[in-house]
Amino acid sequence: MPADEIYFNIFYIFFQLIIQYNMIKSMKNSAEALIFALFVATAGILASSGKYSFFVLDGIKLWAAVVLPSLFPYFFITAVLSSLSVTGKLSALFAPATRKLFNTGGIVAYVFLISILSGYPIGAKMISDLKTRGLLSESESVRAAAFCSTSSPMFLIGSVGTIMFENIRFGVCLLSCHVISALLVGIAFSFYKRKDTPDEKIFSPQKTDNVLYDSVWSAITSVLFVGGLITIFYLFTEILSSVGILKPFIYVAELVLRDENAAEGLVFGIFECTKGLKKLSRGGINFLTLPLAAAMCGMGGLSVICQSFSYLKKAKIKTAPFLAAKMCAAVLNFIIALLFSTLFL
Repeated sequence: MPADEIYFNIFYIFFQLIIQYNMIKSMKNSAEALIFALFVATAGILASSGKYSFFVLDGIKLWAAVVLPSLFPYFFITAVLSSLSVTGKLSALFAPATRKLFNTGGIVAYVFLISILSGYPIGAKMISDLKTRGLLSESESVRAAAFCSTSSPMFLIGSVGTIMFENIRFGVCLLSCHVISALLVGIAFSFYKRKDTPDEKIFSPQKTDNVLYDSVWSAITSVLFVGGLITIFYLFTEILSSVGILKPFIYVAELVLRDENAAEGLVFGIFECTKGLKKLSRGGINFLTLPLAAAMCGMGGLSVICQSFSYLKKAKIKTAPFLAAKMCAAVLNFIIALLFSTLFL
């Protein structure tokens, strides 16, 4: 067996172990765990063939080139900040604004800031951690999850705007739409169980004997988990495409959009946002390119939604409102981007 194939198999097995360990822990019952295990096993069998092995490798490359550099530093930083008292001071500072706008405590402002800087799925992970520690109530965690789930400037401007579309202005417009829509979704979801007002709790740093070790380990496991899901969804969409299941959807989308690249990008983006954006970029930039890209980034794709679900379920946070929030974010992103496309592109 060639050396590169051996390394690939090692990476793949390691990914599967990380995914199964994290996902099965979040399952509510044995039926869900069985379905997931069968899905992973099927993906593993398909990936063992020569054809699908390349798709898995492409998914890993996509994660390593685009997601890993933008996520790992922030996973580490958030883990370190959780052990510092500065977070409590920031929470007290922003508490009046978050109460008025989002009906949440000040700690959510810190989560939103980190989510905007770092991207999916750190916001969901932080909310899960805070809910588990008793710093967020049930209704407050749902409100926070609705808008603290965003992509990062590094991804939107750097990866999408500069690399994929070769237009930094496109990336800046994408980020602007993203932030505006997130704030609007947060304001809208402030009415979720409006009478359950937040009880401001004092943030206390997490105690640990070895901050550096715990922070690095937490960052590594989290970013590998994200990479594993991206790889599986990348493979899954390629399987659906190769057997022709996606063709009817692409055909319908093409009838509406009258653009093959846009149609493929939209359909693939529903499953995995990065792959969809990559296909969309092949057609260059036209009037609908920014709105479609913004909608994809606002939703995040099923891959991002599953990543967030795994963290939210761990803390027993309702996922139905979160899914509704992601759909609202996609629609708002599309509408706002239409205006941006008219004015700036």
